[in-house]
Amino acid sequence: MKTSEKLIFPQLENEYLENMLRQLVNNYNIIQMFFTRTQSSAFSKLIINIDSSIDAQKHQNSKWVRKVKERFQIDVLFVFSSKLRHHYSLGDPFKAYYCRESAVIYQNFEFGNSVFKTMEWQKFKKRFNGFENNFHHEHDLYRCQIRNLISEGSSNSVYTSYCRLIGYDLQCLEEFYIGNKSDSADLNERINQLIPYIPVIQKYFVKASKGGYYLIDLFEQAKEASSDEEAMYRNEMFESVEKTEENLYSIICDRFSEFRKLIKKEYREEQEVLCSNESKDKILETAVQTILESVEPEQIYLFNQVASHEKTTYYLLLVTDGIGNEKLKLIVNRLKNKKDGNSVFVLISHSRQWIQNNLYEYQSFFEKIIKEEQLIYSSNEYHPEFHWESPHKPYHGDLHLYYKSAEKSFLQFSLIATNADGNYCGLTSIFSLFFMSFCRTYVFAKTYYMPNYLPSQTLWQLCIYADADIRKYNYLTEQFWTDFFPFLDRNRAVFNCWDRLNAEQLDQMTVIVEKLMNELRIAVVESGLLKNFEQD
Repeated sequence: MKTSEKLIFPQLENEYLENMLRQLVNNYNIIQMFFTRTQSSAFSKLIINIDSSIDAQKHQNSKWVRKVKERFQIDVLFVFSSKLRHHYSLGDPFKAYYCRESAVIYQNFEFGNSVFKTMEWQKFKKRFNGFENNFHHEHDLYRCQIRNLISEGSSNSVYTSYCRLIGYDLQCLEEFYIGNKSDSADLNERINQLIPYIPVIQKYFVKASKGGYYLIDLFEQAKEASSDEEAMYRNEMFESVEKTEENLYSIICDRFSEFRKLIKKEYREEQEVLCSNESKDKILETAVQTILESVEPEQIYLFNQVASHEKTTYYLLLVTDGIGNEKLKLIVNRLKNKKDGNSVFVLISHSRQWIQNNLYEYQSFFEKIIKEEQLIYSSNEYHPEFHWESPHKPYHGDLHLYYKSAEKSFLQFSLIATNADGNYCGLTSIFSLFFMSFCRTYVFAKTYYMPNYLPSQTLWQLCIYADADIRKYNYLTEQFWTDFFPFLDRNRAVFNCWDRLNAEQLDQMTVIVEKLMNELRIAVVESGLLKNFEQD
């Protein structure tokens, strides 16, 4: 089995958790991960920005999340992207602090607008102040209502109103310390859940005989008395309840002050280390210079980048004449030799005339790339702009032919792979040709762009650009018995050789072919893209 480079999270210092996160990245649309290690006895925070609310709920309730919390004191919180943005827009300080850019340990820019970024403190301060003012305003309304009820002598209503106010306080504390409000309506449970985060709470609630708390039992007695239309005369407890609530309120106010200091401090530190952003610019500057040493492009566009802890992948379009696949491969190798392994470059290249002539079919792809904000190099400022079709109706010309070609390669591979006499002659070539056919057809189906016969790894990275979900099969390439992509490129040309394959190698190839063919079938057939073509 090949030892492959794995996605690593050294900040976690936890092998079990790292393995769980690698599985998540392979199988789900994980957008970002934020990790903050606490210096106190409280829990560290791992917040995972995930694309689906359903997936967020499913994983939040999984056993491994509870295990990580109990054994390693790490809170794992799943938040789907739209909820994260909404809470931040309201001024939620928990999201602003724990989801800051300096806490990112994994990030995937393929999801575009789903990637979450915090703004500078001066801009966020207004939202923060509004969030805090809304809390105080709501809290004052509760207290005003209670004062009125006390003056009216309505004991039952005073207690039930205090119950709601303390419930409101506990909800705020849950959101400020845990990140989510509890689904439990039982105040006893909610207090118990908060004690590991805020041990001082234990000082404010006397335990009752049944494992609950005295004041909470008092609230329950008031509710029961109200439902039975009986009066509960325990006015002497009003002051104690008020003091307990004031203590909770004081913790919330302190937490607001703490968040204000933490967020401001983080912003100052980020301003001091802006060189991290400059390093990214330096990487692109070096990349452009390396490209210019080999060719003379008119323009270079950075149309995507995917960042994880271990590496960043940059997608570049070169607008230039006369660059073939071999030249691109040579440039990529030079870029690789100049870097420390933390940067990967995916290059595609077309002449301006070729792009213009093919906009009738590929405009949907190029229109997303050729934008002023994505231009990182131009040989002069007077290059003509493209004549975009308007309106443009994208279509998949000859998609049925490309799909049929991939399907026939799949069938041919399956026929030889299941050959009873063990004659696998030509199987590795068919496997490699199928992979190339799959990638090109998959990218075309997803983006309306048919890439050239690029190196296999570049084609696969274009598949990831087309649909990030395909990354869930990365583990198959990592577990391959030899270096996967060089193996494919070596075998894309048919040659006269007996393929010596053992059962495990054959099984690995078969699994890859079957899974990818199924993905292509979903992308092309089940999505209805072939409905306008005759089915042969």
